[in-house]
Formats: sequence, structure tokens, C-alpha cells
Amino acid sequence: MLVVESRRSLAWLAPAAAVALTFAGGCWSRSLPTIFLDAGSSSGSGGNSGFGGMITAGMGGGPGMCAPMTSTLASGNKLDLLFMIDNSASMAPLQAKLRAQLPTFLDALVDPATGNLPDLHVAVVSSSLGAGAWANVSQCHSFPYDPQTTGDDGGRFRQGRGAPGAGSCSMLHMGAKFLQTGGPSGPNYDGDIRNALDCITDLGDDGCGFESQFGSIYWALQKAITADDPDNGGFLRADAKLAIVMLTNEDDCSVASSSLLFAPYVNSVSDPKGVGALTSYRCNEFGHLCNGLPPPHDAPAGTVTLNHCVSAENAGKTDPALTDPNGNPDPTRGHLWPTVADFTSFLRCLKAPPDLVIAAIAGPTTDAMGNSLYQVTGQINPAAMGELDPVVVHSCVQETSGGNDPEYGDPAVRIKQAVDNFGANGIFYPICANNFQSALGAVAARMKSAVSTPVVPGP
Repeated sequence: MLVVESRRSLAWLAPAAAVALTFAGGCWSRSLPTIFLDAGSSSGSGGNSGFGGMITAGMGGGPGMCAPMTSTLASGNKLDLLFMIDNSASMAPLQAKLRAQLPTFLDALVDPATGNLPDLHVAVVSSSLGAGAWANVSQCHSFPYDPQTTGDDGGRFRQGRGAPGAGSCSMLHMGAKFLQTGGPSGPNYDGDIRNALDCITDLGDDGCGFESQFGSIYWALQKAITADDPDNGGFLRADAKLAIVMLTNEDDCSVASSSLLFAPYVNSVSDPKGVGALTSYRCNEFGHLCNGLPPPHDAPAGTVTLNHCVSAENAGKTDPALTDPNGNPDPTRGHLWPTVADFTSFLRCLKAPPDLVIAAIAGPTTDAMGNSLYQVTGQINPAAMGELDPVVVHSCVQETSGGNDPEYGDPAVRIKQAVDNFGANGIFYPICANNFQSALGAVAARMKSAVSTPVVPGP
């Protein structure tokens, strides 16, 4: 059973005083808490409704059963490749580091016997999926509340910088939403595919700071199931292998579109609403369990290490006091969605594990000896009368040259857990590295093995 949550339309604009936080260092530097609040109504929010031919909705259009996309056997030389690229603040240099290795990555996919690449479809989706039911969290504005922003891409494929469908990659042919190397009409781009891939993966870092890696992948592929979808149609092929590569420096924080978790009118750990300051720590507190307990709500004395951290799934902390402007409680109770189990089931539903490779370049959760890298400390919140709020310590830091801010990764608990669910076809590399040569080399090798391994029909 896969719980399916349609992208509903709430998009609250809470009546409250505006708050602006622009802190330096740590999670605060991501500019999440800049809020624009005004009296409002419920406008649309990322309307990705409909489940193509794969999901059959249950009673009331809620939970549904997931059935395999097709029984067609995957071809030996067809590969559908999806990049999920975090486009929140701090990610531009990490995107550049990824793009620097893409030519070598593509070269590694070439068949030495023929000198040709596989029959490729390559698409890019961002980590921006809005802020649940709230349309007015800065950098997370909901589509179509503000269709020109990249705060809620709705799982629609990106074509470089600019809104989905209006990206900056002029080498794509008119109407092309992703790269394809073959097909009846041949390549749908001009020039070298290396240059085209470099362009469509350059997303910038002005997206939503509440990253929705799982949700974006889910909706991107859900839309791609429908052949005539105006944004992603035609990407998924029944007879192709599927590979997914995630680049992100924070853990997944996907929520249902009805979620109130990112309520912008709460910005203090002392607020009785109980969701704490408007920072990414909400994702940790409500999305993880460490030794069976949520990460602390209040800042600890000093720095504490949390052990045995896993995705909370639907057993984590809840937010019973949180309500929308009409006084209605959070229907999701603060839980993240998709759960790791739902996300894993959905991907396995699309393709059998031998035909699916999933990779992540993200923040490590443990060191080489297996010791936890998940630590929580306190940081001053000047917008809340200087109270000390909890923040997650970066699990890795990569120094940079030229006086630029260090690159970092936070413990990607949910992402690592999801990748591990795919065994040998799940690849995880730390994001803190001089370059991504090793990471992308390992990913390319596994993909090449997948597309070159003949599929043996069953009895």
C-alpha cells in the first residue's frame, strides 16, 4: 500500500506582523525566516493532481494502491536519468562542482564497443516544492501564487535557471523539457550533450530553503508517467532503466501540500504552538527519531551527539496546537511526507530494483568508524529576544579557497536510509569533497553496468 497525497490548494496567507531574520553562519544564513505576511485567502498551490495510469485512488481520492508501471522488459541500452538538484541558498558552488564532472560522467557511460552513449533521457528537478499549505514563506512561494519564482516548481522539469518551462538553455529545441539523444527525430538539442547537460543542471541557489528532495522526485516522476503531461510527459519509458542522482547538502524535508509545519507566524521555541523557530531544524525535530526520541525542542547546554537516528516516518513528534488561520489543526500532524517507506515503495513500483539505480551526494550521518555525526547545539535567535534555539551542527565541512564560505553538509538521515533500501543499486557519497570525481565515477559505473546487463525474461 502506498499512501498517495494529491497536491491540494490551500496556500494560506497568515495575518500577522512581518518578521525578518538575516543571520550569518549556520542554518540562519539560508534566509528562511524572511516572511511576507498579509491578510489573505487560499490561492492555488502547486497543482499536480491526477495520477496518470499508475496510481488508482482510494476512497475519497486519498490513499491509493500502487501498481507496476508496465510489464515491458527494460532494454539493454535505454536509460532515463533524473537529477534532483538542491537549489537552496549555499548550493551554487556545489552545483558548479557537480557540473565540472558531468563531461567525464557522460564519457563513462559510452559503450567502448560502439563509441555511443546509451539511448538517454536526462531531466532535472529542483528541491523546491513550496512550504506546504503556506504560500508566503520567502523563497518558498507556491505556484501559481507566484509562478515566476522557483520556490515551488511542483516537480516540473527545469531547463537551467528560470522557472520550469522557461529556462535559460537556448540549445534545447522549442518545447523540449528534457534531453533526449535518440528517438525518431534524433537529439532534441543543438551542439554537444555535455554542454546541454551543463546548462540544464545550473539552477542557482534562490529556491526554497525547506528542501523537498523526495517530494520533488515523486511529483516529477508521477507527472512523467502521463505521456501528454505538458511539463514532464515522455520522459519515463516503459522499456528503459531508471537512474536518480540527488545532490543536496541537507536532509529531505518533504511535506504534504496541506501541512502546516512551516507556519511562518511561529518563530520561537517558547511559542506554545510547539514547532520552534522558522528554520530547517523543524525538519529534524519532526522528521527524525534518535534513540527512539525526537531531537530536542530546546537548545542543549553545549553540544550533544544524537545516536541511532532514523526517519521518524509516521511515529515522530506531532504538532497538535498548530492551526491554520481558520483554527483548523494540521491534518498531517507535523509528519513529513513521503515517508522513506512510501518513497521506496513508489520507486520500486515504477521499476523493479534491477532496473533502478538511486544515488545521493549528501551530508554523511556517520564517520568512517560508524560513529554518529548528528550533533545539536544552540544558536542565538535575535528575532526572538535573543533566545537560544537548537540547530544541527554540520556533519561535514569543506574549506574553500578565495575567502568563500566553506561548503557543508548536514546529516542526511532520511536520504541515506532511502538509498540504503536499494542495496547494491543504492550509492551514497559525502558532499564534502575536493571534487565529485569519485562519487560520479561510482554512479556512472553502476549505471553502465545496469544498462549493459541483458535482461533475461522470466519463465
